Amino acid sequence: MVISIAITSLWRYVNSQAEIDKELARDIKHLTTKLYEVEKSYQSKDDARRESEEIKRLLKEIKDDVKEVSNQINQKADKSCS
Repeated sequence: MVISIAITSLWRYVNSQAEIDKELARDIKHLTTKLYEVEKSYQSKDDARRESEEIKRLLKEIKDDVKEVSNQINQKADKSCS
């Protein structure tokens, strides 16, 4: 009888550990999927550097265009004052 109770207790313990292992496997699979999704949308340093340089170049072009328009406006203002 004692052996029967011990075996039943051991069986229940092993069964509960197997359930915990299944839950952990599901969690690992879920986290792996999430990590893969993050990796897909992650921007590498090289990509970020290229985009930053492109933005700087475009901003410099805008700045140069604004200076040119400002100079043209100043020239017209000078002509109208003369």
